[in-house]
Amino acid sequence: MAEHTNGTANANGAATLTHTRSGDKTASGTPPCNLKDAWAMRNATTQAMLLAEAHMQAEIASASLEELIALVETFSPTRSTGPEWTRSFEPLVERLWLRCSDETMVALEADFTARGMPWMAVANAFSPERGAQLRERVRPTAWGRLPRFTIA
Repeated sequence: MAEHTNGTANANGAATLTHTRSGDKTASGTPPCNLKDAWAMRNATTQAMLLAEAHMQAEIASASLEELIALVETFSPTRSTGPEWTRSFEPLVERLWLRCSDETMVALEADFTARGMPWMAVANAFSPERGAQLRERVRPTAWGRLPRFTIA
């Protein structure tokens, strides 16, 4: 018998997968999706991700320094530590380094450095050395539609 995977996501984007055998129902009572449905869902998800990424790029490119600081402040290391923080913060840092000017990145680094030790992990993400590493690692390919971003 074939196995199927059904999934859900919570508010933080964490996925929960349920594997079922063909003909079984999931815990919610819905039949598992078939291969055709899974492919359609994959294509829709990919399109949604491309649209969301294009929107995020445009928002970052047009944001003021104050707006960028306010966004980064939501990643306070004292409130959010551990792998969840890194998985969501690193993709943001990549996008900032690819879409913001060097002057903006210097200003971000200076602002968070001035806040002291609790913010040093954030400030270090905006150092010129870190930016050079990220820009080299995430450089888009000639044939790719988007740079190779980290997916959170």
